[in-house]
Amino acid sequence: MKETIFIFCVLTLLLLGSGCTESINRNSPPVDEGPAVILRYESGNLSIPPIDTSQIEVIDPDNSTANVTPIVAILLDDQRTGILLENGWKITTASKKTDEHDPNLAYVDVEFEKEGLSFFIKVDETANRTLEGHSGGAKLWVTDRISGPRPEDYHQWKRFDENSSMIYTIFDHKTDRTVMIYNKTMIFYLYPSYATIDIEGLND
Repeated sequence: MKETIFIFCVLTLLLLGSGCTESINRNSPPVDEGPAVILRYESGNLSIPPIDTSQIEVIDPDNSTANVTPIVAILLDDQRTGILLENGWKITTASKKTDEHDPNLAYVDVEFEKEGLSFFIKVDETANRTLEGHSGGAKLWVTDRISGPRPEDYHQWKRFDENSSMIYTIFDHKTDRTVMIYNKTMIFYLYPSYATIDIEGLND
């Protein structure tokens, strides 16, 4: 009988100890899962700073974390990413969003930034592909009468090309020059070094 009571006491103490351990682990800080992931963009002899994914701010209104590393890996296969990185733009934020026309379509809007101007490329992680691109920080402006006072930093205007595709042009008033020409899927011109079109006379 004494032996049975002793075994019972030992088991009880073991169970109590186990419960305390779980409680301590639950309240302790999360374990560091390892170093930040560093991704590299390579293009010929160009030296592009490595991309530290831990430095990209995740903005998520639904409180679920965007998986930044595979998102950036998908971006590196997009020509627009190479053009932006080669011209000094940095990846700064990744924001999970839902398509306004299709609530079942979720994507990550990745922000590239340079000198107060942003350019976003949408990424569909499920389909493993990039989507449309759009400017941030450059207001659409036509004239004072139509659009109000002209922005003091950047503005953009839009037009249709011969294929009825919308083309956007961003102008920088601080330097009096065009900084970007793009549509939803391509960048045609990016100051200072990328151009697939002739912009001679565009800033006159």
